[in-house]
Amino acid sequence: MPAIEKEITDLEGYVLPHEGGRHLATVVLLPFREDTWREKARPALQAFEAVVDAIRRFERVVLVIHPRMDVETVTRFSKENVTILRLPYDDAWARDNTPLFLRKGERLVGVDFGFNSWGGSYDGLYADYEDDNRLGRRLLLELRIPRHGRKDFVLEGGSVLSDGEGTLLTTEECLLSPGRNPMRTKAEIEKVLQEELQCRKVLFLPYGIVDDETDGHVDNVASFLDPGVIALSTTKDESDRQHERSEKDREYLLAQEDACGRKLRIVDLPLPSAQYLTEEESRGLKSHSEAIQRLPGRRLCASYANFYQGEKFVLLPQFGVPEDVEALRILKEYYRDRKEVVPISSREILLGGGNIHCITKEIPDSPLYPVEPEETR
Repeated sequence: MPAIEKEITDLEGYVLPHEGGRHLATVVLLPFREDTWREKARPALQAFEAVVDAIRRFERVVLVIHPRMDVETVTRFSKENVTILRLPYDDAWARDNTPLFLRKGERLVGVDFGFNSWGGSYDGLYADYEDDNRLGRRLLLELRIPRHGRKDFVLEGGSVLSDGEGTLLTTEECLLSPGRNPMRTKAEIEKVLQEELQCRKVLFLPYGIVDDETDGHVDNVASFLDPGVIALSTTKDESDRQHERSEKDREYLLAQEDACGRKLRIVDLPLPSAQYLTEEESRGLKSHSEAIQRLPGRRLCASYANFYQGEKFVLLPQFGVPEDVEALRILKEYYRDRKEVVPISSREILLGGGNIHCITKEIPDSPLYPVEPEETR
């Protein structure tokens, strides 16, 4: 039966839940761009497969595969607890090019913002992003989840985090970037966030992570562990340009309260030692005249804060450096028996410009929507 598009205009009563609750499913898109993923994305596919396999132990994965990808890839990922959809998109960053899902009781809505490749003509990463920008509507049709369109406002999912209780966390560096919504003031941007994501308070960190090609996405520098508790990326190395940025973020958070009037608790997460693109890794990329050039020596935006969590799990990036052990210890100690912390080697995802949180998008739990495709699809 063909899907019928349903649009919702009134968002009153809807909530953007905290990511760490129960999910209906997690959306993942498979990589294929040869200017982003080296060696025709073969190493990246292995890393994505590790993420998919970890998630499907706990909940269903809605895996979107580009129509140009071969049958062997579809067969490879046809696994238990995985629903496969074939839809066009430009790159595999599900956090940013799919809708933000709000919930009201058992009802869901996907808020479909504009997407312009992290900056459009100002500093976007690739020039042709129309399939990314259209993906939200196409995905919602497949999932039969109602849509709320707000295409006149550019917003990526990695630029905002919710505690599920009315507080939204973002960065000035990203949301006030000239490549997003340059005709709007900070106050106007805040008003749109409050209206479209139904939050009561927006916290604007000054900075994200240094050299982040997304202009400082918040999910690289911080994350809500729980309402009122924020993991903050930090470094003790005062010679690292990130040191001062993280300290400014800390000062800001310590001076704030959340939407419920709570003072915020900060849990420090160490940054991994600085990561750089190697000559060999760069050679494996196929450059494109209308996309960002990834050259040897480029600093990579490595962060443990870019983890992904659900009700019973946390997927933690690992980079093969000593700080991996400390980050794992901190999150295991924090969540104890509440959640299983799963370490995943993710450098191949990092090479593309993000990490585990960037390639995943949670759909809040609800019994009203099918995530398994009909036999006729």
